[in-house]
Amino acid sequence: MSVQPHQKVETRWIDINCCILGSHARMSPEAVEKKYRTLLQNGEAATWPPIVGHWEGNTFIVDDGRHEFVASLMLGRTKTFVAWLVDQAEKVLCTEMTVAGAPA
Repeated sequence: MSVQPHQKVETRWIDINCCILGSHARMSPEAVEKKYRTLLQNGEAATWPPIVGHWEGNTFIVDDGRHEFVASLMLGRTKTFVAWLVDQAEKVLCTEMTVAGAPA
């Protein structure tokens, strides 16, 4: 994910039934199994980085993280943690920034 200065990242737990895969390219069963094992070890906690995608109406399209999405389905999860980009209403410009301990 690449974030532009006028964008912000939103994250949220959503109903897994709101999600669909954005790509139907072949997936490695081994890669899905690896994610499955990671999710088992983490319990109900979300992994970082989260599944990344975008919204089309009420449907979340998975753009990155499809192995984790499929593994979550295999585990019978009902919620998944996702992230997406949103354009900010106002662009915040900083012409002068003071950082503690930084030379002036």
